[in-house]
Amino acid sequence: MSPASGQSGPPFGAAADRAPCGLVEIDAAGRVRAANAEFLRWVGRAPEAVLGRDLAQVLSPAGRVFWLTHLAPQLRLTGRLDEISLPLPDAAGGVRRCLLSARRLGGAETEGDTGATLVLVDAARRHSDADGQARLEALARMRAHWLGQIERMAEVGAWSFDPALRVFDASDQVLRILGLLPAAAPGLADVLDRLASEPLRARLARLFEAPETLRAPLDVEAAIVTPAGQRRQIRIYGEALWEKGKVARVQGVLADISRAQEDRQRLWHLAHVDEVTGLANRQWCRARLAEACAEDRGLALLLVDLPDFAVRVQDYGEARADAMLREIGGRLAALMPAEGLAARLSGEEFALVVPAPPGTDPDALAERLAGAVQAALRVPLASSGAAVQLRVALGMATRPADARTAEALWARAKAALSEVRRAGHSGAAFLRGATLATAEARRAALAAALSTVREAAREDRIEAWYQPKIRLADGGVTGHEALARIRLADGTISAPGAWWVAFDDPDCAALIDAAVLRRVLADLAGQGAALGRVAVNFSDHSLRRADFAADLLARIAAAGLTPAQLELEIVETALLGQSTEDLIAGFERLRAAGATIALDDFGTGFASLTHLRDLPVDRIKIDKSFVLGLAAQGRNLPILRAITDLARGLGLATVAEGVETEEATDLLRGLGCDEAQGFRFGRPQPLAQICASGGAAAARG
Repeated sequence: MSPASGQSGPPFGAAADRAPCGLVEIDAAGRVRAANAEFLRWVGRAPEAVLGRDLAQVLSPAGRVFWLTHLAPQLRLTGRLDEISLPLPDAAGGVRRCLLSARRLGGAETEGDTGATLVLVDAARRHSDADGQARLEALARMRAHWLGQIERMAEVGAWSFDPALRVFDASDQVLRILGLLPAAAPGLADVLDRLASEPLRARLARLFEAPETLRAPLDVEAAIVTPAGQRRQIRIYGEALWEKGKVARVQGVLADISRAQEDRQRLWHLAHVDEVTGLANRQWCRARLAEACAEDRGLALLLVDLPDFAVRVQDYGEARADAMLREIGGRLAALMPAEGLAARLSGEEFALVVPAPPGTDPDALAERLAGAVQAALRVPLASSGAAVQLRVALGMATRPADARTAEALWARAKAALSEVRRAGHSGAAFLRGATLATAEARRAALAAALSTVREAAREDRIEAWYQPKIRLADGGVTGHEALARIRLADGTISAPGAWWVAFDDPDCAALIDAAVLRRVLADLAGQGAALGRVAVNFSDHSLRRADFAADLLARIAAAGLTPAQLELEIVETALLGQSTEDLIAGFERLRAAGATIALDDFGTGFASLTHLRDLPVDRIKIDKSFVLGLAAQGRNLPILRAITDLARGLGLATVAEGVETEEATDLLRGLGCDEAQGFRFGRPQPLAQICASGGAAAARG
């Protein structure tokens, strides 16, 4: 049969044009090699419009998607198709429903794939009854509908490119993503023009020009701009289909990943940006520091602390405090060069990471930046009504002078900041020279103190000594304060001054607290009459435990004592930098059980009046610094008078510490102070000495 009658060769035989079905033969690349007259009549096309063209171009839009995504892959895989519904475009402009059967030439298991023969039967002729026809039509519509639905739901569409014919074909979903009209039948150039990146556009153009270079699957993400100006993010996946050493087709999918990209950006923002200030968070800061160190460049790292920020703003409320933090963050960010990073680590702690430009001394950069930070934060905060002016402590470290790795650099800056805090809560310093010597001496002292405390706890050599409290009205002993002492291995007694730094270590502080409490409870159980009410100091590490009050009450009960025999002495520094709600609840529980609460070292903290207002306190202990210089310091007397008047107005008892002279005793008595404690009335001593000196008789009131 000749091409003019519908075939490009004789594979069907002379009777093919008279067959009541459509006959089509395609090559391995999917191009039509032959088609009979019935098929050409159905689709309403001349032979030259069909022969040599990709079969997908002849099908209806729904049939094209079904062929490319389902039928063609199945035919290649199994070698056959059996009566599968396939819509063809009808010569009258409608759709002809056909049943497709196909066999791959050469067989499903041979390597010599030379194409396939397709037989299409008119479904209306094959199934003349209306019910069968309606069912087949509904099935075909459902398949086409759900293929489109699946593409839209997944925001992904299929595409293919024929290198020989230079024909690009895409599903409607691909065109929707690109913002192109399906009726326009866009070509490859129309699609590439949507890419925002010129280099990527050129790269893909070269690839489609020479598809044999596509040895590995194509998988790229790219930004596009639709004709309407909408920007989207897409992902393009494609692979080459090879036949006889040539690329017969490039096909794949295109997905709209704009929402996924937005989700990734939101997650990245949540993971790397501080939600209050908008600065980098700790994670991003540490990552940027590691990157800068990996670049083997000089850089400056500054850790910034605002020592009294929490105290200064605690009455402003959370919203105003956050506004102040944002203002601080804005001032720090304004100091950063292009490569610098400002971060909020936590609370009122910040960090600045600044790579040094070529030829710049990192030390000079750090010092210059520290001065700029101090100047910027010295200006009162506008968000506080210009009422809050901040003190700034900065720890500095530079690469390579202080360290080369990110971890070592961070540790160095952190240690420098600790030294600045210890020295006076403001200023800037490197951990070098005198500052380094001081830090090393402190570390050595801490190591020695920790060793002393741990060994003493292990060998039960931590003791409780007692100093009496005297009622000024009549000189009677009202009770004692328990003070920690360590009996050294040689039998000598060591006072806290030798190992006080051990309280900086939470574990050692807990060891001392537990040992002293254990001794006090044992002494009260054996000689309670000689001691009266005993005041016990607890470190902030113990007080912050959620079960502190419950555990203390349980220990008191286990010793056969009552809570009224104990008084808790707490210092204001234990209450700073944390929420006091849990502490207040614990103290109220202890008071309800009969224990009393004393606020120790009153007058030396940051927020004494606030604590007097909010905490369930029974008495205040006036710090000895106001008492020891009572005669020499003229301002001490008015301060003492104010404290005693305030306590009296609040219904609180007062205890003066550090009383050593008769003159001070008379002055305090005249001011209405209730109790006194100091060398004037007795030095700390063990229980045995108290009992030997008749303490049982003295402990009255």
